[in-house]
Amino acid sequence: MILHIETSTKICSVAISRNNELLDCIEDSSDQFIHGEALTVMIQEILRRNSLEITCLTAVSVAIGPGSYTGLRIGLATAKGLVYGLGVRFFGISSLESLTELAREKYPKASIAAAFDARRDEVFLRIQQDETLLLNDQPAIINETYSSPISPLVWVGDANAKIKSILTNAQHVFADEIQPSAEGQVRIAFNRFLAGDFDDIEQMKPNYTKAFYNGTANA
Repeated sequence: MILHIETSTKICSVAISRNNELLDCIEDSSDQFIHGEALTVMIQEILRRNSLEITCLTAVSVAIGPGSYTGLRIGLATAKGLVYGLGVRFFGISSLESLTELAREKYPKASIAAAFDARRDEVFLRIQQDETLLLNDQPAIINETYSSPISPLVWVGDANAKIKSILTNAQHVFADEIQPSAEGQVRIAFNRFLAGDFDDIEQMKPNYTKAFYNGTANA
């Protein structure tokens, strides 16, 4: 039984799974970044409406970035509190990897580009073709001179609005309907559980990918 937490963007999402099967998911989105107020309430609610006690958990997974500085701190702090309190296993999962996982469910044969808006013409970018990782969670500049390592791509993430105005190649697909969700962590966490690939909660830090800049642009 694994609890999944996703707070990388303005979407606050929690899910719970048993043996690789999604049991339930609760999520909400707000421009005001509700994570600090909503996350623990959402965890309590998902347990309550599935008639589960928190002591039934065997592991917790959380998105560790890239993404919102504020959101990542809140998600990881909450996960740490649960892991320490319950003495359960822990997984830190790339925010873009879990988003890619969701995209692959709908586009199983496509190459996926998962991108979060960073600053100006920058994005946090991950590109995957089947099981091959072509670009791993790093800042990238998307402008008129950008050339993707493979084409066509299915683009997902909150950078789509910026990217689609630049990459006008008709071959690219912008799947705006696929949003960050804790559901994307289910299969990743389960496979890592089976492999015994756990993370050390004491050593885990958010992956901001690049230095934090003061100001609302990276809040």
